[in-house]
Amino acid sequence: MKIAYIIPKPSNTGPILVVLELVKEMSRHGHNCTVYHFDKGDEIIFPCRTQQISFFQKINFDHFDIIHTHGLRPDCYIFLHKPLKSKTLFITTLHNYIIPDFSYQYNKFIAYTIGNLWMLVIRRHDKIVTLSQDAMKYYQRRLPLQKLTYAYNTRSLPQSDPIDEQSRQKILQFKKDSFILGVNAALTDRKGIDQIIKALKELANYKLIIIGDGKSKIPLENLSVNEQVSERVLFLGYQKDAYRFLPFYDLFILPSRNEGFGLTLLESALYKKNVVCSRIPIFEELCPQGEVTFFELENIPSLVKAIQTASQSPDLGNKLYQRYIQSFSPNVFYKRYNQIYNNL
Repeated sequence: MKIAYIIPKPSNTGPILVVLELVKEMSRHGHNCTVYHFDKGDEIIFPCRTQQISFFQKINFDHFDIIHTHGLRPDCYIFLHKPLKSKTLFITTLHNYIIPDFSYQYNKFIAYTIGNLWMLVIRRHDKIVTLSQDAMKYYQRRLPLQKLTYAYNTRSLPQSDPIDEQSRQKILQFKKDSFILGVNAALTDRKGIDQIIKALKELANYKLIIIGDGKSKIPLENLSVNEQVSERVLFLGYQKDAYRFLPFYDLFILPSRNEGFGLTLLESALYKKNVVCSRIPIFEELCPQGEVTFFELENIPSLVKAIQTASQSPDLGNKLYQRYIQSFSPNVFYKRYNQIYNNL
């Protein structure tokens, strides 16, 4: 097959990392891939032909069997340029729950307006892929059922890529004989990191490393001061390929209030890390058989207990790794998307 992927920008974000995995797997199995993008970027290097285009520059759709878009602008691009009749098939992957996700960034009116316009736009696509069964159920009330399906993400990592020596020494000095909790995330209210800082007051020998940047960074720093745990919280800012810091964590925390999928969960699985997750539908679907320890959102005693339980569960990381092999490996990921493409 000849497949074109259209993205906003080659940036180090979850949706673009998923496209990278798609390109790697499709190319490995003999398919011809091209990536088109609107904005310049060099954070992600795709192992195929790439081309920057403008929003109003029409590509030759007939040259491809599949056009697969990721993101609002690429979806709008198809809405604008897709011909009334075409043998080419058009697919989009929705990487989030649109309106709830926008609600954390904008007021409810803007979230509702943009969200509904986006869902109107993607009705021109032939297939709409969600990241989970739960997301598919969410969109069934908003989009044509016959166009919906789902496919779990994957993640593959070069585990021999170490962090720089200065960062390593900084972490070791900070850790000493403490138990290290780790978070790799964009620092927004949606990620729920404030809950961990509050829980630290009840976890005397625990420290927290936070990797990421965003509009919640200063509020989180202030919270750590107000909670009198600032000496046990280390903010390392944005780090490229943050998964490289996973070997330094004793426990990885995913305290999200809302999540489209959670690629860091798969990264943790590859490193066989014990993980604590908020009890939200996506994480319950991905880890249905005790592969992680759950806590109840906004319930700090529940989070404290989950951290203590996971700290004393030596086989938890191995169970999560086996779940990855079964449901989220690159081979499983390829077979699912290849099936979706061929069914069209």
